[in-house]
Amino acid sequence: MTVASTTRPLDEVAVRTSFARFRIASIVEGIALLVLVAIMVMRYGVYGGEGLFTSTSHTWDQISEIWSPIHGLIYMIYVVLAFDLWLRMRWGIGQMLLLMFFGVVPVLSFFGERWTHQKVEADLKRRPTLQDEARLA
Repeated sequence: MTVASTTRPLDEVAVRTSFARFRIASIVEGIALLVLVAIMVMRYGVYGGEGLFTSTSHTWDQISEIWSPIHGLIYMIYVVLAFDLWLRMRWGIGQMLLLMFFGVVPVLSFFGERWTHQKVEADLKRRPTLQDEARLA
């Protein structure tokens, strides 16, 4: 933590708004990644080999070609919203890398969202905010 991040108060309203967007993005990314994994299992695991299901493999290829870029866009939006939260909280670079990692491993974004929520709440209690001055007045 740098000197600037400890002396300059956080904007609690902006942080909570940013976290709300990040929370939605985490849930959407988690679901999108699970859908992508299911498509890949169907494409390569169930219907990918020679044998009984080869005629439907082309269908899963097409579904994969459509869903993969959609998931990529969802992940990019997730990273942008994670970056926004990271900037507003003024965390270290390790925290940003962790936020990005949460969106890469299936199901981890759900746990990462809960962990991030606890970290945001703890930091808002511990660190000064602009709204603290208004509450005292």
